[in-house]
Amino acid sequence: MRPRGLLGRVTAATCASRCYCTRVDDDSAWTGGTTRALTREAAPATLRSHKVRIEIADGPDAGRMVELPGPEVQIGTGRDCDLVLADPTVSRRHVTLRIERAGIRIIDAGSRNGTTVDGLRVLDAYARSDSLIVVGGTTLQLRLLADTVDLPLSTRTRFGGLLGASVAMRRVFAFLERLAATDTTVLIEAETGAGKELVAEALHDESPRSGGPFIVFDCSAVSANLMESELFGHMRGAFTGATVDRIGAFEAADGGTIFLDEIGELPLELQPKLLRVLERLEVRRVGANAPRQVDVRILAATNRLLEKEVDAGRFREDLFYRLAVVRVAVPPLRERLEDIAMLVEHFAQEEARRGQAPVTLHDATIRGFMTQAWPGNVRELRNAVRRAVSLGVPSAEAAPSAPLAVPGAIAIDVDVPLKIARDRMIDTFEELYLAEALRRTGGNVSRAAELAGVNRKFVQRAMKRLGLRDE
Repeated sequence: MRPRGLLGRVTAATCASRCYCTRVDDDSAWTGGTTRALTREAAPATLRSHKVRIEIADGPDAGRMVELPGPEVQIGTGRDCDLVLADPTVSRRHVTLRIERAGIRIIDAGSRNGTTVDGLRVLDAYARSDSLIVVGGTTLQLRLLADTVDLPLSTRTRFGGLLGASVAMRRVFAFLERLAATDTTVLIEAETGAGKELVAEALHDESPRSGGPFIVFDCSAVSANLMESELFGHMRGAFTGATVDRIGAFEAADGGTIFLDEIGELPLELQPKLLRVLERLEVRRVGANAPRQVDVRILAATNRLLEKEVDAGRFREDLFYRLAVVRVAVPPLRERLEDIAMLVEHFAQEEARRGQAPVTLHDATIRGFMTQAWPGNVRELRNAVRRAVSLGVPSAEAAPSAPLAVPGAIAIDVDVPLKIARDRMIDTFEELYLAEALRRTGGNVSRAAELAGVNRKFVQRAMKRLGLRDE
């Protein structure tokens, strides 16, 4: 929708998030959720959302009533929820209410005992504005109010390596713009391939620490017996093979930012040591007698529900809350499909810069991309574009419904020597194969290696070489 009005008049439109976007209209291009890209920066915009009244009809908190702003309300026993319940049968983050144009969307957040709406158990469903929601032993009565709240949206369509003109992404950008100027510890929550590392890198690059180092430590890529040394360093003679003093990731990040990727993979026995580092900003190398002070900002990321890990006893509650000072949720690609055309164009240009022949993807291909679920998110889309460009297939044949299917007609460039062309084709096949193996295993490198019949180190090296670890 592309509303227009007199200069200076406030206009509104329904955006892809089904909340309302408002701005002071002027000559700049409208930036509603259905546009492919912004040709110019838009005027300041806000996301207008209704408030919701929640009355607790039954349970330990019966009689309590709260009014909360949208567009999202988190309910659970965790102290970082918007509505914190005392009911022990309710999960730490039990359910999310999302206020949309169609009504109130109820999304079970992986709770232990489920969520029911008007007597029906649901995972993701719309409720009436007066529905009864049961979580654990608590019954909630909802009421959508006429009162609204305006939340800021960024005018940017790019934040670091993140791209998006959708309302969902511009909300994230506005939040990141404020966070970048602080030293706050941030927990980035996103599905595999949605861009966790790009968020962390962008926060660093736009922060006062941008001149310092940015160190990435992938907790899923280091064996448990080496992780303490890799994180905190070691002294010569601390263990067999420790022939020299060695700094760890925290000391390497001194003066800058450390990004702890897949923090949910951190072994339980190391979690108290990490908590001590976060609280005191000092590390003790393995085999050292005294700690060393470090000046670092800590960013962490996970594709797991850490509340469930806490409930299962696999993650310390105190460490979780120390990491989750501020939480940033990156929307999955399926919730911002209007960004696909912009992303496809970007990835196609990226391939051209890598030496591939320029290919213009047909509109039918892009429309096909917009019908996909994309469980691998932006990374999966990027690999689909790479396949289309590398194989010279600009049509809908590039759609990811059959991830490893190679079209019958492959563009052959005889101006390129045979060896180079063959090596490119091998790299393309290897990338497609490993991308599919990782997609099927949910990004688990060990399981992908087992599926491919190779060792884990081979997969890790290939991922690095082919850019499959780039968020």
